[in-house]
Amino acid sequence: MEMAPCECLWANHPPQMTMNLEKLNESLKTAAGLRLRLKLQPLYGIGEIVFPPTVADEKGPKYLDSERRIPGYEEKMPCTTIDSVQSQANRMEKALLADIREGNIKLPHIETDFSGISGLVKPVGKITCFEAPHRVFDAIIRDSVDEDEDRKHFPLTKAGAAAIRATARDAKAIFQISPASLLFGCWDSTGISGGLGEKYTRCVVSELVAVNSITARRAGVRADPLSVAKEQPLEKILAETKDEVWQNLKEKRKKLKKPSDINHGNVPWGDTLDGVTCDYIQQSTTISFPALRQLHFPVEGIQGGDSSAKAQAVLAAIALHAATLNAERGWHLRSRCDLVPEDGQKLEWEVMGASLEKIAVATSVTRNLLKEAISKAKEAGLPWNEKPVQLTPSEALERLVVGSQQAHHTTTTET
Repeated sequence: MEMAPCECLWANHPPQMTMNLEKLNESLKTAAGLRLRLKLQPLYGIGEIVFPPTVADEKGPKYLDSERRIPGYEEKMPCTTIDSVQSQANRMEKALLADIREGNIKLPHIETDFSGISGLVKPVGKITCFEAPHRVFDAIIRDSVDEDEDRKHFPLTKAGAAAIRATARDAKAIFQISPASLLFGCWDSTGISGGLGEKYTRCVVSELVAVNSITARRAGVRADPLSVAKEQPLEKILAETKDEVWQNLKEKRKKLKKPSDINHGNVPWGDTLDGVTCDYIQQSTTISFPALRQLHFPVEGIQGGDSSAKAQAVLAAIALHAATLNAERGWHLRSRCDLVPEDGQKLEWEVMGASLEKIAVATSVTRNLLKEAISKAKEAGLPWNEKPVQLTPSEALERLVVGSQQAHHTTTTET
């Protein structure tokens, strides 16, 4: 099995059919959703080691392992999560944000600008609802103020209060300022609604899983080119030299007894996780049309569910574009976790309905599809912010961020 360059894979297989707004609207009415499945391999070669994310428990770090039933295998197989649903959602949101900042698309969103804060050790810049963990209802946005509304906290502004009052029966207020929040899921769990706010479930889900995985382990030593001996009397040297850098380290770490306390000397380690090897990595992405159909966007004067259908088409187009962007950007997930498609794989979406249809698309197609869907939604009278909602941090949030940065800068864990 040979690898092929990622950018060439999609062009080698002519699509069986193309996706357009008419096809998307038709599918939204009757189909279960869209599904993309890709088999990936390590960039370094088939069977080579890749590094999954680690989680900690009482025994130390571990990988997210599970047994799953996989087509083509008679028995359930050991699998390891290479990129979680939450992480994939964040990657798709970052892909959308990058496309916005490159001027390719315009999507309503909220941003808090920290650039005017004095006392920061490290610049923060702008944090958007694409980056905030809880999206439109995140604490960063909750604790930001709108200069145009007498520095009211966002939940107390006209747009913020409307978003909190919104429900699945009428989600226009969120659609207007952050449609991606409806797509990737959000809940006002810590805001002024006291956790009683509407819960919006994920409509697009993606995950990368290593199939038939085996965990590798290693032991070794970090070699010191100076070969500093651990028996060296560090306290005596420190007292006699009054070295400025070491004195500063002593103030932070309190106890300096041996060279390893200031990162000198050989440092051995044993039996640590060293990635996994597997048959392949499966990327599975789905866009749930029933989940989208549960969201309604009534517009006064529009008969039936026409306005809701047009808003749902926008959300589906955002999801399709985000997932396609995510795949075409490639798979550098973390250090020593670079992936490429297996030979013969193509970016081909399956329309899951009574009969299975396959559609090959590229970002140029999904971008135009999104723009057309937005245009039709605006014609139907659906609210749509052309510019982002611009906020600044409240005084309390400013002090929290500045104080936290200064604390991180001046203190370390005591050894």
